[in-house]
Amino acid sequence: MLHHDVEDVSDLLTRAQAVSEEEYRRVHVPDSAPLGWDGPDESLAHVLRHLVTAKEIWLAAIEGHEAPDTGDDDPVALADRHREIAPRWLAMVRDIDRRAAWGDRIIDALCDPPESFVVSSVIAHVLTFSAHRRQLGRLMLRRAGVTPDAGDPIEWLQRRTGGLR
Repeated sequence: MLHHDVEDVSDLLTRAQAVSEEEYRRVHVPDSAPLGWDGPDESLAHVLRHLVTAKEIWLAAIEGHEAPDTGDDDPVALADRHREIAPRWLAMVRDIDRRAAWGDRIIDALCDPPESFVVSSVIAHVLTFSAHRRQLGRLMLRRAGVTPDAGDPIEWLQRRTGGLR
């Protein structure tokens, strides 16, 4: 699921580069804000920005760093940031698994006030909202005239393994 997620986000970011600036910023789903505190997901720009920044922000919280600059939402810049953050995200999850630390708690000092979260719930949170946003992004890409694949993990794994199941 983790590898599918990061590769699927990468694919959507690549496809978004074929969309005009107007379509990239067009409001396709008014009032969409699945995480109200995170801002709207009304445009492709919003959705793709959140797909990248969610991992950046959670990594900063888990590693004890300051909040990252999440301002630039250009699809090329987001793709560059995603290429940098995805391996770090995967390495962090591998480390959690290696240490069997799924039940550990983190103090997220980026929240005001700071909050405590179970590590496994953070990973589940990121994957849940990423899946939602990836499908929302597909809807917006189709409306902008770009045809993405279905985002099906079964098809992704078959492509990755040469059709082996």
